[in-house]
Amino acid sequence: MSDGARHFLIFSLAFAGSACAQQATREPPPSDEPDPAPRLVLPDESRFKASPADGGGWATIEPSVVDVSSRVTMRCTYTVGEAGIAVGGGVRLSISKFWGWAPPQTSDATATGYTTVTCSKAGVELEVRDLPRDGFVFAVVKGPEALSPGDRLTFIYGDTGGGRNPQAAGFSDRYAERGERFFIKVDGDGDGFFTPLAKQAVFEVRATQARHLIVFAPSQALVGEAFEVTIAAVDRAFNLVESYRSEDLHLVATGGADVDAPARATIRPDDRGAVRIPVTVRAPGIIRLRVEDGSGEGVAGGVSNPVLVETGGKRTFHLAWGDLQIHTNASDGSGSAEDVYRYARDVARLDVAAVTDHDHWGYQPLDDDAPVWKAQLDLNRRLYRPGRFVTFPGYEWTNWTHGHRHVLFSREEEAVIFSVADAGSDHPLELWERLGERDCVTISHHCGGGPIPTFWKYWNARYEPVVEMASVHGVSEMLGHPRCIYSPVEFGMAQAALARGHRLGLIGSGDTHDGHPGLGSPGQRAGLAGIWTKALTREAVLEALRARRVYATTGCRGILRFFMPSPDGVPGGRSAAMGSVVALSGHNPVRRFTVSVVADAAPVRSITIVKNNDPVVTFACGGFVESVDWVDDAPGRHGDYYYARVVQEDGEWMWSSPIWVEMPERSGGPSGAALEGGSAPDR
Repeated sequence: MSDGARHFLIFSLAFAGSACAQQATREPPPSDEPDPAPRLVLPDESRFKASPADGGGWATIEPSVVDVSSRVTMRCTYTVGEAGIAVGGGVRLSISKFWGWAPPQTSDATATGYTTVTCSKAGVELEVRDLPRDGFVFAVVKGPEALSPGDRLTFIYGDTGGGRNPQAAGFSDRYAERGERFFIKVDGDGDGFFTPLAKQAVFEVRATQARHLIVFAPSQALVGEAFEVTIAAVDRAFNLVESYRSEDLHLVATGGADVDAPARATIRPDDRGAVRIPVTVRAPGIIRLRVEDGSGEGVAGGVSNPVLVETGGKRTFHLAWGDLQIHTNASDGSGSAEDVYRYARDVARLDVAAVTDHDHWGYQPLDDDAPVWKAQLDLNRRLYRPGRFVTFPGYEWTNWTHGHRHVLFSREEEAVIFSVADAGSDHPLELWERLGERDCVTISHHCGGGPIPTFWKYWNARYEPVVEMASVHGVSEMLGHPRCIYSPVEFGMAQAALARGHRLGLIGSGDTHDGHPGLGSPGQRAGLAGIWTKALTREAVLEALRARRVYATTGCRGILRFFMPSPDGVPGGRSAAMGSVVALSGHNPVRRFTVSVVADAAPVRSITIVKNNDPVVTFACGGFVESVDWVDDAPGRHGDYYYARVVQEDGEWMWSSPIWVEMPERSGGPSGAALEGGSAPDR
């Protein structure tokens, strides 16, 4: 076998092994459910030892800026480090296979993505191989001489031969980002083990053509209380267009509301495509803010989510919007962690966000990249602003047998990666054991299928109060849902977990990889978490998650309340919020429920109350504001659970967290209720 073929084989297997299930032996199913996935067997990396020559040298890349979704020719020049590269050693260049880059290929000089490699040292023969499906190009030194310090290898991606073959140009990513890389690893001694450069060359993928204005506002406000509306210019893929300028933005409140706001606003060069405008409302009601660009440049206007404006004093609960699962270019996403957080805060106007890159998946796994992990922790600490923007340090525990979970910590000092690559934390029970007394939560996602379902035999009530039921992967409520996750399995669905007796709140989040937390992209909307929190702090958000005072959406920002009014039967008594556990007494007590909704961009089509996974009653609707009451006087059982399902006319969905009802074991006794979980957010 040639050196090039050997390198090609070793690193094809190594990359595939870190991604998912390599051929794999099976372990016994983790529960009584069928096991559709082989057990992950990660490559035995202990047999690979980096030599001083591995990972040496440096690289440059040009041009430094390219436009999104454009034909490109990129020149990446690698300079050999002090230890040189032996005969049989080589360099591997990787171009992201995820989000729109045309795969590099070395076999057809007339086809897209044609890539060439040349050496500055005369007489040295290179064996060049590609693996287009993974975005790899290998250049192995065949001899007769080794490469010396200062020698150069030049990779040209999209080599058109000086313009003779324009169709050979590459195609750039459709998502804008700073810090994009053509990732380089070096095998200096020829043993087949490649190590990444200490510092990769980076460039920018830039969005230039604004197509839409997107507008977001807080979901609640008080009469006379100033709040901010966010306006941002995005292109057709929802990339922020930082070069956008306008001196002629027009703001109009819908419904003739009495609003104190500038009639016109501007986005200046130093605003980088997004701006916040102060608004005050003088009377109670529900308003939306419409923004139009009067410049005549063809940029479509936008309308905000609804704002419920109320009278009175301080609110007990604040409706915060969160995306608790976001990927960056530290694993398999687009954009730096800083740019992604800034998009969440300044474009999508999220209140809560968490970057959760994979522990052991990507070109350089997070569990093996201490500087990147430290930088993410420092960034979370720096951008966390209580009362304004909440970040959570965290990561994704990417287990290909039991399901994926992300881990969110309340404090950077406690944030530790317990990786699936570690034999001591590759099982959910081991993960929770190692988390110990840390103040953190774990959240299962795409539980109903997709890349890998969740096996609900293993669950920990202390660490796992909620499940991510809606994301870019689809909906994991139940089989047959109109927006059901791909590759669905019944045993992984959220309803299956509830049927097991797991008391789980329901949230949505993005699992976004496009750099657009809270928004996603056209045709791939991201889920969101509606969080009824007492304050905008990490501690309060974690309290709301643990109380299950949360709801899931497919990306819309409707305002949803689901509660039992006065379950103790006392007029004006305390109501039980979504997520509560209510212990009733007396003979077959009546259970009353209220659902109230303020829809987002389209009227409410229907409201359904689901009891023990059975849709027991559906109300046809038609308005933007709807409220329904329902009484369950049928014989109950201990542990009955109820949740609300709301569908808008535009196909967007919302789900409340359940309310659990503990019925009396025997008839008789005084009526009343014991409440776990707190009062409903009545304002």
